[in-house]
Amino acid sequence: MKLEFSHRLGDSWRELADVIPIPNHEQRRFERGFEPRAIWDWLEDWQRLSELPEHLRSIGRIDLADLWAEAQRESSDQFYRDCITRWSDARYELDKRFVQLTLLLDQGEAAQGPRWQVHERFGALADVLEHVPEQAVVLLGPPGSGKSTLLRHYAMDRARDVLDYGDAGSRTDAPICFWLSLNDYKAPLPGDPLPSPHAWLETRWAAANPMLPPLTTLLREQRLTLLLDALNEIPHAGDEPVRLWKDFLQQLDRDYSGNRVIFSCRSLDYSASLSSKELPVPQVRIEALSDAQVQQFVELYCPAHASTLWANLAGSPQLELLRTPYYLKLLVEQTVAGEIPVGRAALFTGFVRQALKREVDSGHALFQAGDLLTARDLTRLTHGTWRTACELPGRGILFGKLSALAYEMQHRHGANEASQIRIDLDDALDILDHELAIDMIKAGVALGVLDEDLGREELLFVHQLLQEYFAAHRLAAALEPALLQVQWQADRVSPSLQETLASLADADPLPPLPATGWEETAVLAAAIVEAPETFVADLMAMNLPLAGRCAAQPDVEVSDALAYQLRWSLVERSQDADADLRARIAAAVALGELGDPRFERRTGPEGDYLLPPLIEVPAGMYTMGSDEGHYDDEGPVHRVELASFCMGKFPVTNAEWALFMQAGGYEDERWWVTEADRAWQRGESTAEGPKRQWREFRNSVKADFDGFRQRSNLTSVDIENGERIIDMSEEEFEAVLEGLYPPGQQTQPAYWNDDAYNHPAQPVVGICWYEARAYCAWLSAQTGHDFRLPTEAGWEVAARGLEGRRYAYGNDHDPAHCNTFDTHIRRTTPIGVFPGGETPKPACIADMTGNVWDWTSSLYQPYPYDPADGREAPSADESSGRVVRGGAWRDFPLDARASCRSGYGPAVRRGFRVWCSSPIRS
Repeated sequence: MKLEFSHRLGDSWRELADVIPIPNHEQRRFERGFEPRAIWDWLEDWQRLSELPEHLRSIGRIDLADLWAEAQRESSDQFYRDCITRWSDARYELDKRFVQLTLLLDQGEAAQGPRWQVHERFGALADVLEHVPEQAVVLLGPPGSGKSTLLRHYAMDRARDVLDYGDAGSRTDAPICFWLSLNDYKAPLPGDPLPSPHAWLETRWAAANPMLPPLTTLLREQRLTLLLDALNEIPHAGDEPVRLWKDFLQQLDRDYSGNRVIFSCRSLDYSASLSSKELPVPQVRIEALSDAQVQQFVELYCPAHASTLWANLAGSPQLELLRTPYYLKLLVEQTVAGEIPVGRAALFTGFVRQALKREVDSGHALFQAGDLLTARDLTRLTHGTWRTACELPGRGILFGKLSALAYEMQHRHGANEASQIRIDLDDALDILDHELAIDMIKAGVALGVLDEDLGREELLFVHQLLQEYFAAHRLAAALEPALLQVQWQADRVSPSLQETLASLADADPLPPLPATGWEETAVLAAAIVEAPETFVADLMAMNLPLAGRCAAQPDVEVSDALAYQLRWSLVERSQDADADLRARIAAAVALGELGDPRFERRTGPEGDYLLPPLIEVPAGMYTMGSDEGHYDDEGPVHRVELASFCMGKFPVTNAEWALFMQAGGYEDERWWVTEADRAWQRGESTAEGPKRQWREFRNSVKADFDGFRQRSNLTSVDIENGERIIDMSEEEFEAVLEGLYPPGQQTQPAYWNDDAYNHPAQPVVGICWYEARAYCAWLSAQTGHDFRLPTEAGWEVAARGLEGRRYAYGNDHDPAHCNTFDTHIRRTTPIGVFPGGETPKPACIADMTGNVWDWTSSLYQPYPYDPADGREAPSADESSGRVVRGGAWRDFPLDARASCRSGYGPAVRRGFRVWCSSPIRS
């Protein structure tokens, strides 16, 4: 269209220049055949055309307005065609059968419980956007989950819709998707402030689409969907970028409502939320692929080796590393006979070797023997003779220089910022510092590891994971302590835990301690380095949780002695009163990945099991109940006499429960003792109990809504939810219950696939009373000892101790000593972070204040407690429910007191810990 426009305009632009002042440099542009967009920019609006001389209003018998409209129509069509062409590239392939999205809605800053509640699951991003009315959403997922690809395909699908269903005349009014990577959102010069998002977007849009209407016009016409990729990759430290984009969303809502904005971000990097009370921004979480989806993927994309490949993956540590289409695609493209690499570093290495061999075999001139790759490198590539699983050709300079480039790019980006980085081409050439630097870049592009933005003269790695992989090769060669050092002592962390808690809104989660930005690179480096033992040992002094995470990788081999030292160091850190709470949690998370030495792995008649650590509670006369008057069911205070017993030091964990599932615990009727147990196992009563509980709650709220409103432990959001529930019709309410509690047989805990609750070290949650009893029966058979649920008397005594403590750790509430609502963790914590005792100490029973409700064996009956009155009968009328104790992470401290008790129907799903009649000796 440029040439057509210029040809028809001919020399008439010279006459226009007499009327409209056109700078000399723009005149030269017109002479060379560039589009004359500048002419129309100088006309303040179309009405200025009437001021032109008559003979200039029609040039070459074509009215200027008609000519410009024609140019815009053609440019608009070309925009959509370019979008389809660009995102149809094989690099951005997407199989929508392997997309599962979970919509999480913001419950508000004052929400009790998690601020982000699961609302609904979808199979396509377009379906999510049709469902939510909010103008902005943020797409969250782990590395390699396909966040960027989902945005690109959304743009491509919308472009196809326009071209397929819109007529040529209407396309100038059609919706437009504008994809941008936020790793290019930066200050013009070092030290300058960040530009306003609106100004930055306008500049980028005008540069990319000079013949289309300005961005502000599109916003005013409600035509624009902004696809802003990689919020975590903005090259600027701190929360300022998020604050600026948050302000932009407010401006958009105020001045240009009707447009949409979709951000993407790495899940763990989304600590500063875009959401606000005035303008909620829902989250869309990309779910990891299930076992069935992984199996289906390998069957579709690697049919020749699918059975072997799945047999090697199923149940392996590698499976947990490969639950994204990105990683699985890398795997199936390089497997020869169904073999799988030991870890992610080997997976990336295989990809690079495969790409290198492809270029060598094709005869590409850059990949012949020379400085980039020596003859020896090529020989080793041909014969596959490698010393390690992650070795790349190293005699030539190519891969050493690419690794140095990735490392320096990441190093220049700054601390606490992990991201995919763009770099000016001249800066890249300076880093490479070699006469063949241009050839190195061309080779990287040919291999599919580098991407060159020719229009902007910038360079980047095609994926952040590949950037981290190449940087890891350099880090493996020389570990720099300063890059990975973190503060963990409570008196050295700034801002302190207390300051951080004071700054949070009610529903905001406690942010982790600041990261270094090198965590993923270090994990890869630990697998690449030739001496992983030394690497991990050196890392322990700088970043203990990261050292534990490195050692837990299946491709990192360390000695038993070092693993032993690491495990117990992590145990000590997780319980260290001088450590910041967030450091204790980080240590406990790493410990769960590495394996907790406090649990002894044994083999019983039903397979492997983990023997839980037990704490002996001495026989004696104990006080039970409370006269504080908070809840009627806590009184009267009375004395109970108990024989000595042992209580599980921790709630039962996901790691323990996984072995019960592997042993076929849900299918084996031996562990489901009573008829009620077996009925639940068969799926006959899995839903009705929880539904009945909700119906009773709804009726009680309807009967006394004023009393409900006046409860001291309710937030405004709780009250709004109560209003919503009682305003529903019976049919609407039952439909909600049906969605929450589908009937049928259950074969895993309710939250087994939820990343917020399924870490090996977290307490298993979503367990009903029947499931807990089945586990105890199975563990008894495995050990030969009598494992049961604790009575509520035994539970309270174990929590309060001889001192009769108000909480398991003491009499005064302290959010640093328990996981309750005001601790702001907003999920369960790994076990052992919150020990009990008058002065919290490791030898005491842990996690009895908050974290997770524990089932007991007792029926929910009035006090005084009498074990002989039938309340401990396993088969009894369940209408009053069974007692749960301890409160949970979403509860206020009042409900986490050791004397607080509540009753739930046995089919409701909570957590539990075990009771044993006597200690178990090794």
